[in-house]
Amino acid sequence: MIGVLSLLVALTLSLLITRVAAMALMFTGLSREAAKFQARSAFTGVGYTTQESERTVNHPVRRRIIMALMLMGNI
Repeated sequence: MIGVLSLLVALTLSLLITRVAAMALMFTGLSREAAKFQARSAFTGVGYTTQESERTVNHPVRRRIIMALMLMGNI
């Protein structure tokens, strides 16, 4: 029972973190779809290399958000 509860808490926290980060990325001017994709890929550490991700890391505020997500995803 504790294992299932721990899994649900971990999933809920990861969804909450990526949604908050996606909203922060949207405030910097990214579209909703792009922000959700970039937040989830940074959090999971997938590391897609696209023109879109290059534009994301060229913006200083977006770069900070992405770096924080990368660190949180590894905890």
